[in-house]
Amino acid sequence: MIDQEIKVTALSLEEVSMRNASALIGKPDDMMVGVYLLFSGSASGQIMLAFQPQTAFELVDMAMGTPSGTTQELGEMERSVLAEAGNVVGSFFLNAVADHASLRLLPTPPAVVMDMVGSLIGAILAEALQEYETVFVIRISFSLPDRQIEGRFLVLPSLDSHANAPECEGA
Repeated sequence: MIDQEIKVTALSLEEVSMRNASALIGKPDDMMVGVYLLFSGSASGQIMLAFQPQTAFELVDMAMGTPSGTTQELGEMERSVLAEAGNVVGSFFLNAVADHASLRLLPTPPAVVMDMVGSLIGAILAEALQEYETVFVIRISFSLPDRQIEGRFLVLPSLDSHANAPECEGA
């Protein structure tokens, strides 16, 4: 859109208890913007790219080539920009995992939701809490030469994914 690349970098990978995962995003009553995708194929699950609202607005400004602070709310165009960011990041991640583990993973179109952290994260973690004790949260950075923002990326397999997925060598 802006005739320059936005660089996406994984800054860290944290393994946290399911019960503490939402604390990495914010307090339960803080607002957040989530870009949510499901995936299916050889395994299934959920992916969420999570941002504080101001950070999501800044990502829209970066992608649209507008000055920082221009975006103040999520209209149709802004949601489309965030959905595409989630689609690119989610698809890249799924393709990397699929290639490494010889799986077929297909993402759904992303949904962009703005709600309280407790509500969004709680809905996603509810199923996973039944079986998993920890979750991996990836801290990622989006950057241009003069701007940088951070977000969190959560990936949660469905409860039946491990039964359907083939064993990986060295696992």
